[in-house]
Amino acid sequence: MNALEKKIAFSFGFVVLAFISMTLITLFKIDQLTESSRRIQYILEPSIKANLKVAQAINTSIISLQHWVLTKEEKYILQRQATWSVIDKNYAQLKNQSKHWSREEYIELLHDVANNLSVLKQLQQEIQNAAHSQARPQAIQQLKESLAPLGQKTVEKLRQIAEPQHWEMQRTFMKEEEQERSLKDTTLMFLLFSILGGVSLATLLARAVFKPLSRTIHLAGSIANGNYKLGKAFSSGDEKLDSALRSMTDQLHEKELNNQRYQAKLEHINQKLISSNDELSQFSYRTSHDLKAPLITIRGLGNAICEDIKDGEYHEVQRNAAKIARHVKTLEDLVNDILNLTKAELEITENEQIDINEILNEVQQRLKSIYIDNDVEIQHHVCGSIKVTASKARVTQVLENLISNAIKYSDKEKPARFVKIAASDNAESTVLTVEDNGIGIPKQYSERVFGMFQRFHPNVAYGSGLGMYIIKKHVEKMNGSIQFTSAEGGTIFTVKLPK
Repeated sequence: MNALEKKIAFSFGFVVLAFISMTLITLFKIDQLTESSRRIQYILEPSIKANLKVAQAINTSIISLQHWVLTKEEKYILQRQATWSVIDKNYAQLKNQSKHWSREEYIELLHDVANNLSVLKQLQQEIQNAAHSQARPQAIQQLKESLAPLGQKTVEKLRQIAEPQHWEMQRTFMKEEEQERSLKDTTLMFLLFSILGGVSLATLLARAVFKPLSRTIHLAGSIANGNYKLGKAFSSGDEKLDSALRSMTDQLHEKELNNQRYQAKLEHINQKLISSNDELSQFSYRTSHDLKAPLITIRGLGNAICEDIKDGEYHEVQRNAAKIARHVKTLEDLVNDILNLTKAELEITENEQIDINEILNEVQQRLKSIYIDNDVEIQHHVCGSIKVTASKARVTQVLENLISNAIKYSDKEKPARFVKIAASDNAESTVLTVEDNGIGIPKQYSERVFGMFQRFHPNVAYGSGLGMYIIKKHVEKMNGSIQFTSAEGGTIFTVKLPK
């Protein structure tokens, strides 16, 4: 072997050794990124989701018990039992995930949550038994003074677990970004070694190695700039080198896509948590106020009835009893709206193929029996047999609420009042419209139509302010959309359900 051949062999061996070293370092760093992604995917993200479901189910169980104490309707007992099944299932998942948690205080908090859940379940049973034994005032007092604070305390402990885990996910993402930058630095080092080796070989082999080296430099520069897409037509002249580079860039590209997906999921979960907390706070305040006001009035009227009976003023007794009946009806309507809101949040039925004509006929007959003295004409125009795959219960609730609102807020000054319902199909969706010539929605309230506890015409008809919010929840659960246009002469609501 002459001196030139030795130089060529030495230079080639040096370049190969540098390439192998850099490739091993790169693959090691990729493995570190994979481990971080696994921790997010299999530990932190399922823990946060299960945590959120337990917290929501606790609040639902308390609300169901409160409704049962007020109405004694059996469906609220069944609903509470269903929520406890959700609690038990997701708590079991949390407990299983806790084996992989890195901090001992999370496990201690979860143990406290378990104790609180046991007490909460027992306390709910005691309140139920008390209400069964005609001790309703004591049951209501125990609800306010013991059950609600304990539920809030348990939800707070769950939040103390979820928030640090949320931030741990953030830190993990930041760490992955640092590792990715380090990986890019390693790639740059690999680029430098390739250039140095290429220069050495170029002086000896000239055109024999110059062209493949130029291609390799161009590829390495693309990787260093974050462009991981490697064309199938790329060739450096060395089959093993091509295969290793393709594998490396494919893995880097896949990790980058995974990080983007996890970041998007995290943002979505975070926004849902913020929105749920805001809605829960507003819901708790307004529900407590709307339940308390009629109860105070009923108590005052009850005392007045007792005094009227003593004084023999039975005419006043009848008048006050009628007022009590109206306030009880107000409470009943509010409880029904709250129940409908709870149903809208849960998966009440599976999707099935339903006939819009059949649903419209059922809704029309039901509303005619409710608004028997109302002369609003209900018309529906459906082009042929319109069928859609969706939840029958949700579609029925949406149409019934929209039509009922149109009847309640019809313009009594108009001689001919109507509600028109239409349905049609296109390539992407089924379109339902409900049109009326009622009093309309004031323009200044257009941004608040689908908000919680929004009442725009309290002097025309009583409402809890939850109707349009419930409608939007049902439509969103079916991956649809709802829009409206309104003026003083009437309103048109348009619902689109995907095929």
